[in-house]
Amino acid sequence: MKHWTEPNGIFLIQIPTEWLYLNPVVEGEEEKSPYSFQPYENAKGCFQISCYPLEEIAPKLADEYSNGVPELRWRPSRMDDSEFCLHMFYGASADQALIGKYIHDASLDNDEQINEELRLVDKILKSVVIIPPGDRKLASDMEKFDRFQGALAASYDLLDNALESDSFVEVIAVSANQIDAFLRLSIVIAIQLKNETDEVPIKYLFQAEDERGLMERKIYDDALKYNVIKDNDHKELNSLYKLRNRVIHRYIISNIKTRDLPRIALRYVEACEKVRLILRDLENKQKDCEYGVYGKKFMKFSEPDDEAIKRLFADVNDKHLIRKFARKVTND
Repeated sequence: MKHWTEPNGIFLIQIPTEWLYLNPVVEGEEEKSPYSFQPYENAKGCFQISCYPLEEIAPKLADEYSNGVPELRWRPSRMDDSEFCLHMFYGASADQALIGKYIHDASLDNDEQINEELRLVDKILKSVVIIPPGDRKLASDMEKFDRFQGALAASYDLLDNALESDSFVEVIAVSANQIDAFLRLSIVIAIQLKNETDEVPIKYLFQAEDERGLMERKIYDDALKYNVIKDNDHKELNSLYKLRNRVIHRYIISNIKTRDLPRIALRYVEACEKVRLILRDLENKQKDCEYGVYGKKFMKFSEPDDEAIKRLFADVNDKHLIRKFARKVTND
């Protein structure tokens, strides 16, 4: 199983490692209730879960439990028609009303795979934990941190593919992305070390569709400001940035030659490795602290087991969503 946190940090659940979170995958689907999940391969049904403030859905229950519903109990029901079977689950915990759904084709009722998925749905529902309001922002930020890590891991597939095919423009583009990512994470750790806090300056790790994000050169400036890099590193990164822009945006209208691309790509790969090592040193510096993304609380430095590796593979698969780079996450 792998953890999944509601985007606003309201609740946490454990879902099967081989199941995909659908909301950010389906074009136009927002990250709001209901949240949908199904197996990566050969999905027979779809599981959804929603949450609502208790006082909106069940005001009498909210009045009865002014300090929150102490124990989560699920009440199952069915809402079937000639086309689909709909398994419904109603529950309440703390300050939230919860609705779970599992839907499948009516012709598959009592199919063994459907029954197995329903057993997994039961495990998911039993795993629900409502996060206290004061901790919800941190929970939401840590979920974004995990997605950031999965995307960074996925980028190595693109880099390896580009190197194997001598696609130097792609090497430059992906390496530039990785440098930006390593610096962003380094800045987050540097700020946490300075302030001795768990608080995640999420603007460095996540950019919503309608947000104006931090550009690369701003990241270079902030990395210098927080002593992540030195002056000579800052100059090199800005020099590479100008070269990258010529390659990506002005290859046809400038004097840059194709023979220049391997040299520029090599400089980028070397700079990327240098920045990665800077990040590694900051991670090691934070690992013994009681605070921060790599501190003892979040156990990011615990020895990875098979399940942890499969969870990372699942995060990588979620970023790619193409068969070419798909990792195996099942026990089959």
